[in-house]
Amino acid sequence: MRVLGIDAGFAAMGLVVAQDGRVIHYDTCRTERTAKKRGIRVADDDAERSQELARFLHDAIDEWRPAGAIVELPTGGAQGARANRSMGMATGIVVTVLELSRLPAEWVTPDDVKRAATGRRNASKADVQAAVRRHFEWADWPRYKWQQEHMADAAGAIMAAEGGTLLRALERVAEEVAG
Repeated sequence: MRVLGIDAGFAAMGLVVAQDGRVIHYDTCRTERTAKKRGIRVADDDAERSQELARFLHDAIDEWRPAGAIVELPTGGAQGARANRSMGMATGIVVTVLELSRLPAEWVTPDDVKRAATGRRNASKADVQAAVRRHFEWADWPRYKWQQEHMADAAGAIMAAEGGTLLRALERVAEEVAG
């Protein structure tokens, strides 16, 4: 059974596809603000970035055909209006693509991810990354630091949902189909 883990973000979105306890695919999509560079409106820039993220997620679902998705929910606790707006747009993009793909999803918090990976709610990013690499026996670790953070959060989301409602239901369905 394939499961998609998603780290929802507007500046960068990470995803992993896991099967049988191993990561079989990972990728990130990074978007950058260009409104100031090209003299276009911020709304136009946001629309282009939203389309890029939606295509990225849709293409991964289309190629890998996961049974379900586990998404790390953005915290929503940013101090600035722009950051909160970006988190809302990222969440909306993920919800919409998952719904249009008819892919069942479960949402976990960043604290859930930290606790599942390390046993501690206050774990550092490095601690989470090390725990995720061990858990999935992940040898082909991404090269860049920004990718590593998003991959760890996406894979950590899957860890946080292990034994949860969605994965149990998907496992039951897979057993019924196989048996």
